[in-house]
Amino acid sequence: KTISGINSLGVAGCLNDVGVVQLRRREYEIALRCFEDSIEVWRAQLEDGHEFIGETLVNMGELNSAKMDFAAAVENYVEAVDIFKEKRGATDISVAYVYSKLGDTLVRLEEYNNAVEAYQQCLSIRTLALGTESLQVASVNSDLGSVYHILGCHEQARQILDESLRVMKDKVRVSDDKLADTQYTLGTVLMKLKRRDEAFEHFQDALELRKKRYGDEDLLVANVLGEMGSIYDSRREYQKALSCYNECLRVRQMHLGNVESVGDMFLKIGNIDTSLEDNESALENFSSALGIYKSVLGEESPGVAKVFNSMGTIYDEQNDLHTALKYYKEAHRLRKVNFGDDSMKVAGSLDSIAGIYQKQSLNEKALKCLKEALRIRTLKLGKAHVEVGTTLFGMGIVFSEMGDLDKAEECYNAALRIRRKGHGESSIEVAQTLHNLGSVHAMKEDYSEALQCWRNSLGMCREAGLADDHRMVATTLKNIEIAANYLEEQEQHF
Repeated sequence: KTISGINSLGVAGCLNDVGVVQLRRREYEIALRCFEDSIEVWRAQLEDGHEFIGETLVNMGELNSAKMDFAAAVENYVEAVDIFKEKRGATDISVAYVYSKLGDTLVRLEEYNNAVEAYQQCLSIRTLALGTESLQVASVNSDLGSVYHILGCHEQARQILDESLRVMKDKVRVSDDKLADTQYTLGTVLMKLKRRDEAFEHFQDALELRKKRYGDEDLLVANVLGEMGSIYDSRREYQKALSCYNECLRVRQMHLGNVESVGDMFLKIGNIDTSLEDNESALENFSSALGIYKSVLGEESPGVAKVFNSMGTIYDEQNDLHTALKYYKEAHRLRKVNFGDDSMKVAGSLDSIAGIYQKQSLNEKALKCLKEALRIRTLKLGKAHVEVGTTLFGMGIVFSEMGDLDKAEECYNAALRIRRKGHGESSIEVAQTLHNLGSVHAMKEDYSEALQCWRNSLGMCREAGLADDHRMVATTLKNIEIAANYLEEQEQHF
């Protein structure tokens, strides 16, 4: 200032640099004044659109992002990218950098399609300039895969994240954070694709990296443990699942207090307790989850519905049908309030209510629930979806109990067509359907058809590795023996 004056280019450059230092020190107001004063001088001394202005705009974008003013940050980045494209060319690597920052900010604004466009622009420039094996290319692929995951494009996300991870693993100087984030995101994508064993491997790698960098009590570590607990749960390795869930809960409570994600852990632990038949502990955990959901999300939130549904399951298994029905109905009401009449969650509640009505021999009411569930699933999933087949199978059971054997046969045959296509010709689901269809034929005194269904069912069960003492196999064997003896007696009689 003394040598060149307060409006010199040197002063503007110093102001920009001081602003960057203050930004790193989180002195945001000081940094903002520095950047604003710097740009004022740049604009006074240089032509409009000079690249020095673009560089300070990028810094202001980072500052506004740090202050959570994402809309302002987007404006900064958009202006900066236009300047760089004009002054340095559309394929300059600095343009890619700003597009990457713009994509990150658009994600925070939940403008995911625009974020995809920004990341794709960045990817195109970096690939052209640096090649497909560059860490910078791998990094933006990781970001792009994460957004595709959010948008529900899981297979596309998997392919992109796989490629990103391949490049990162080949590089020595890759950031542990970025590698761990990519491993974790790929794991969550694979969970959506039902590829749990592959997901588990990625979660293990992410856990090792995050523990090494942040220790055992980091939130990122807790998130990985929560996902691993879900996989152990699906494998019915309940003690391992509990270990993961409890550690995740401990760390989340320590950092966050009673927030929704803590309620989620109480709910999951309660569900494990239910599987272990520790109903007292389950109800305690459900009560904790319920208190958090009501406090944080409201009395009629989706979380409250989840807890009521889980509590209904406990009382259902205890054969306290009156209490179970009360909780199932309340979960059903809340799901309709939150998700609408045509929600798949509503269909799930209708299944649970129908199950109670069946146990109470209130078959007309059960059938009404199942028909509405069928309507929802057909609307949402299409006529040939396996969940539609499951609902038709349930309706077959109710019609059979009501003595309407023609309707039962119709439902079982419809379920059989769907299950053969969806699960495979020799699946357990097909075997189960043939078993019940055989029973309908037997009740109609068509023992030849019944025998054929049961024999086919038995063959599929054995192919699947079920032993003869398995309940369905044992019942089928007994039915085959009775039907075969009956047909033999009939043949001898005639």
